[in-house]
Amino acid sequence: MTELLYFTIIGLCIGCGYALVALGISTLFNGTGVLNFAQGDIVMLAALFVAVRTTAGGGYLSGFLEAVAVVLVASVLLGLLFVRPAIARRRDIDLIIVGTIGVSTVLANLANNVLGSETYRLASPVTSQAVKLESFSISFDYFAILLAAGLLMAAFFVFYRKTDVGLQMRAMSADVDAARLSGVQIARLTVVGWVFAGIVGVFAGVLLGTVLLVSASMGVALTISGFAAAMIGGLRHPYGAVLGGVIIGLAENYAAGYLNTAARQAIAPLIIMAVLLVLPQGILAGRGAKARVV
Repeated sequence: MTELLYFTIIGLCIGCGYALVALGISTLFNGTGVLNFAQGDIVMLAALFVAVRTTAGGGYLSGFLEAVAVVLVASVLLGLLFVRPAIARRRDIDLIIVGTIGVSTVLANLANNVLGSETYRLASPVTSQAVKLESFSISFDYFAILLAAGLLMAAFFVFYRKTDVGLQMRAMSADVDAARLSGVQIARLTVVGWVFAGIVGVFAGVLLGTVLLVSASMGVALTISGFAAAMIGGLRHPYGAVLGGVIIGLAENYAAGYLNTAARQAIAPLIIMAVLLVLPQGILAGRGAKARVV
């Protein structure tokens, strides 16, 4: 029973980290209709940058702010790169998907060549203390992920429901031609969508980096887990990322704890295939939901 409780708490907290990766994917998809297969590498870039800076003796805050600056610059450039495909995405959806896969490869290679191929573990920016529960202890870093994920989810929920920019991004995602005729600035909002995805990626990176091993090769695994989480909740439902992330986190930790590491690595791909076959619109979309044209 104690073992089950331990795996459940760890899975729940890491699942919230996956939910942040999924939130970045869902945020961009809802705002621009772009499926970003490079989101995991954006998360990796932020985590690895902070890890390298702090290992070299730099302060955590300065490393975090520099990582924010690097990711924001990269996000703006990517937003500008994908403006035209986003505007004409009904014709260029294949180009967008291949393009984001290409971005993923470029980011991974740049990180490997510039920041190095070493593996790191980020030190906690808050405290090294652990929370004592029954006969085991859990690092406070896990609960920090839980708290930060909840705050970010709430902020984005308000943004998409209550702000003009958020409502315009939702309108653009639903029908880009109608949104353009209504006066929505498609090019500007495409860049804004990438910037938001980048911001979420920074927070996901520095939070997950305290509980996962950080390296230039971690991006693909994070992208797969993030996509699985986003698909479970439904790509059109950013807050569904919480549900999906928790399911992925729990399933992976149960598999690792009771089976082996190989079983854990197979969880996210298997869930993606299952969701595509059984409920492609996600749990929150419902079985009767009609697929939208992207």
